[in-house]
Amino acid sequence: MEEREYFRELCMGVLQADRNIRFAGVIDDTGKLLVGEYRKDIESPLIKASRLKENVVDSNGISNSSLAGITNGTFLASRMIFALNKQFEGDLGHLNYQLTEYGKVKLLTIALSNENNYYLCVSIDPVKNCHPVVLKVLKSI
Repeated sequence: MEEREYFRELCMGVLQADRNIRFAGVIDDTGKLLVGEYRKDIESPLIKASRLKENVVDSNGISNSSLAGITNGTFLASRMIFALNKQFEGDLGHLNYQLTEYGKVKLLTIALSNENNYYLCVSIDPVKNCHPVVLKVLKSI
């Protein structure tokens, strides 16, 4: 199976794990969105298209600048914090995931490889307790 197709199937599986998951995508270590899928009922992303600076290609090969917003300043920042926190693993244990909480959404970042070159990025509706959702995401991968 091609890597891109594997990532697309991974994202679709994550989206099906819980109804509170808004978006699932995979970025590389530079923050470039490789694959991204929104939940079917999401009409527009929280990040407005006017704030976007780049175009990306979605899993169907369609240029979609709204997907780029997920990495511009959001998951990219989470990925950078994830990388910074990795330095404490020797003392604190393995870093399982990074969770960033905003008022309108929670952003979950999970390294998909030991080399930390691919990251699963998930946005979650602002539920009171997102721990069950995080557990479902972890189980789905």
